[in-house]
Amino acid sequence: MTVAALAAAALITASATAEAQRRQEPQRQRPPTRADVLLYHSFPAGVRLAVVSINGRRPVATDRPAFTFTPGLRMTGFGGCNPVSADYRRNAGPSDIRFGPLNFIERKCGGEIDRQERAIFWAIQGATRWRPHGARGMTFTGLRGTVTFEPAF
Repeated sequence: MTVAALAAAALITASATAEAQRRQEPQRQRPPTRADVLLYHSFPAGVRLAVVSINGRRPVATDRPAFTFTPGLRMTGFGGCNPVSADYRRNAGPSDIRFGPLNFIERKCGGEIDRQERAIFWAIQGATRWRPHGARGMTFTGLRGTVTFEPAF
């Protein structure tokens, strides 16, 4: 009987050990660094920003495309031909950004201005990361393109 009791105890111990190994605690997120906090707070909310570059090219529209990103997580602006607005959110990472659907009425202005505006809207809609540009500007990047903003005067 002692052998059976020892075997049962060994079996219980082995199964408890295996269960503990399967049930590993999830890794905890690391606390943000000082650089992460400074980056998060450097987002230029409430500042009117003009587009200075879309996919490496300067804007061609005579009316400069410009946008405002409010502290209330709302973007409003003008793409060169049409006004646009959208909600945005900044995720856990200090440089993460995502946009909801862009709201605009598409009026045709023709040629290069329409192509440029589509590229701007496409890049904003697909943006996943942002980074500071210059003193108070920023650059959005994502799979759909890159758009760079600087303060509008």
